[in-house]
Amino acid sequence: MTAVPFPLQDTDSEWSLNRRGPPPARKPLTVTQNFKRFGIPLIATVLSMATIIVTAFLIKAALERYYFLCSKTFEFIPLQQQCNGWEDCSRGEDEQRCVQHAPEGPPMAVRIARDRSTLQVLNKETGAWFWVCHDNFHMALAREACKQMGYSSVPTFRAVGMADTRGLPLREVTLNNGVLRGRDSGRQCLSGSVVSLACATCGESVRSPRVVGGVQARIGAWPWQVSLQHKTQHLCGGSIIDPRWILTAAHCFKNNLALQNWRVKAGSEILSNANTVPVEKIFLADSNYMFPKDNDIALVKLTSPLSISDTVEPICLPFFDEELPSHAPLWVTGWGYTEQNGTLSKSLQQAQLKLIDSNTCNALDAYQGDISDKMICAGRMEGGVDTCQGDSGGPLMYNAGHWQVVGIVSWGHGCGGPSTPGVYTKVQAYLNWIYTVQRVSVLVSEPDTDHERIPACSRAGKGQGRQLVPPLCCECQRAAL
Repeated sequence: MTAVPFPLQDTDSEWSLNRRGPPPARKPLTVTQNFKRFGIPLIATVLSMATIIVTAFLIKAALERYYFLCSKTFEFIPLQQQCNGWEDCSRGEDEQRCVQHAPEGPPMAVRIARDRSTLQVLNKETGAWFWVCHDNFHMALAREACKQMGYSSVPTFRAVGMADTRGLPLREVTLNNGVLRGRDSGRQCLSGSVVSLACATCGESVRSPRVVGGVQARIGAWPWQVSLQHKTQHLCGGSIIDPRWILTAAHCFKNNLALQNWRVKAGSEILSNANTVPVEKIFLADSNYMFPKDNDIALVKLTSPLSISDTVEPICLPFFDEELPSHAPLWVTGWGYTEQNGTLSKSLQQAQLKLIDSNTCNALDAYQGDISDKMICAGRMEGGVDTCQGDSGGPLMYNAGHWQVVGIVSWGHGCGGPSTPGVYTKVQAYLNWIYTVQRVSVLVSEPDTDHERIPACSRAGKGQGRQLVPPLCCECQRAAL
């Protein structure tokens, strides 16, 4: 192969490979040229990313509106199949974050009497109750007694004299494998004093209600009042009975079973100003299809405890032997309709009612025998002051030195009409259920347990529960078929 020489040219118009020195200077780019070179591509990139994010958000919102994501298998099922009692996801995720039924369980072995909050313990061998003698009683015993009723706060106790024992013996107690047991009945209570036990601070408000008849209220007077929000909308009221527990009505949830849609707002009479806390679990009392209006009670467990303040405070549960005097003055609060077929109130309302005996409420011109011994009637037979849609689940309250939630807004015919006062779940009748759920909530809420699930129904129920959406009432449907 022959090499052909190629001469390098060195002219004034061409740059020689052997020539040394800096390259010729370039003209600086103008602002317009800089914008075209860097700005436009940057803006295009940002707009593209924003479009992708917005599109993804819209797709996610659309999917969540109509579908449930089975997160373990990345499959979608129609949203109405979530919490329907059947595991439509391969691994059952669609039934793990749902409202659930909780059985009452055996009777509690401890209880607090109305007379100065005195403690009684059950002798399980004989089935008889006895007063707890203050002799040798200590904090560990107090904690265990309160723990059995579902309380976790630090209790207080003191000795009180008992002139009338009502035929019950006084006995010292011991703690044996987590069970409070009475000492030998032959051992005397030398002090003659019994234990007065307070498991929690409750029922105290910094304001006193002044005006009655459905007027605006301040949350400082009713710091236990909360709003149960379903998809950001107020649906029902509720009562704080512990920093992590809300007492409300069961019918609020029978059409709305998925936990992720629920939030609790507390601490303000104006709903838009209240703090929101997610819900961890919701428990309903077992339904009774023979008496579908009974057992309208539910407990909501929050993901984290509420911070106690002047505007957030638990209300006390009634004593097991609490007796409301005839025509006792009662109070009710809520954000419900101020008139039938009206709209929700923007601020908390309060009204004073009177206790109405069951015979009057069950008269032929009233509820015609529908009022059971697990319900309370309150209002005015002539009408005018009553609860209404949106008040469901809120407290009916009585002041016996401290505020107690004696009832839960449940149902009624109309709002404020004559001869049909409001009907309330009688909280005292469900103390054992409340204590059981609080004490064993972790056990009864495990998804793999055999506890009863909420039954599925195919069409709307006929119940008259006071909520914005008509409640799903499987029992009503079965009775009608």
